Amino acid sequence: MAVSFHVGIVPNQPLEEFLNWVPFAEELGFEGVWVADSQSVFRDAFIALTLFASHTEKMKLATGVTNPVTRHPAVLANSFATLDEISGGRAVLGIGVGESAVQTLGLKPAGLKRLEEVTSVLRGLLAGETVRFEGREIRMTTPAAARVPIFFASSGPRSLQLAGRIADGVLFQVGSDPDLVRYVKRNIAIGARQAGRDPAEVRLFQRLACGVSEDRERVRQELKGYVAVAAGTVFGAVPKEDISKELWEDLRKMKEQYDYYRHASSEAKHTQFITDRILDAMAIAGTPEEAVPRFRELIDLGVEGFVLPMTTRDPKPILQILAEKVIVHFNA
Repeated sequence: MAVSFHVGIVPNQPLEEFLNWVPFAEELGFEGVWVADSQSVFRDAFIALTLFASHTEKMKLATGVTNPVTRHPAVLANSFATLDEISGGRAVLGIGVGESAVQTLGLKPAGLKRLEEVTSVLRGLLAGETVRFEGREIRMTTPAAARVPIFFASSGPRSLQLAGRIADGVLFQVGSDPDLVRYVKRNIAIGARQAGRDPAEVRLFQRLACGVSEDRERVRQELKGYVAVAAGTVFGAVPKEDISKELWEDLRKMKEQYDYYRHASSEAKHTQFITDRILDAMAIAGTPEEAVPRFRELIDLGVEGFVLPMTTRDPKPILQILAEKVIVHFNA
């Protein structure tokens, strides 16, 4: 099975700084860039994706992820149709119920029923159809030239099952523990079969905190900012019975201290509560020799794409060592 590696971005720095390394990532063979959409915490995702479209040639351009609470579906459809047009068909629509984008506004995440409704509306608008939304007919005069894939950011059982029923793919974030990946697959398969789909139709992309370096301790420390994001997602979404008692307790203590205004920051105080147990369950962090068999195990479970968030100020060294000493083992 072919496997692809992508970079993930939380745009908490001036966008020009990302232009210093995103084209470099493409040169190294990374196949996509996924940008977090959180208006109160980060720079604007769609402006970032537009910049990346003009500075890359082949990379897929995705939100990682947007939501239907702060973005009206008509606005989302228009943004993705335009992004797809300017990039020559490289847009991918990553969407979830909303986390930091809605939490920082004092709003509630979208329910799964709303996400399902919005997905239908988005597909109709992007295809040039007139659709009904909130009791009104809406349409768009500039639809996408081709189908834009829709990936759900799903980690909880019901969300994974919904993705299995209607999504083109799933960008799941449950950490690096193979047992949790099996939990993901099990729930996607339930949803797919409910809809009469082959579970294999649903593409499996894993958003995974990853740091690889010969300086093992340094990279593990640097990774704690994003590991805290993943840990919070797992604590909030994965059933308690699917997590070991010791890990669940560590996650609980970290989540109690979590500051959404320091979302994904390696300098946040809550990173002090990232234990080695959390780090090893949520991430692949260490030397290349440690990383290769851990990726192999996940690929053998059916993961076909990895979105690796890059949260250090200069990720070039990590990207290069990933390309030359890790990814090379899976692209031969």
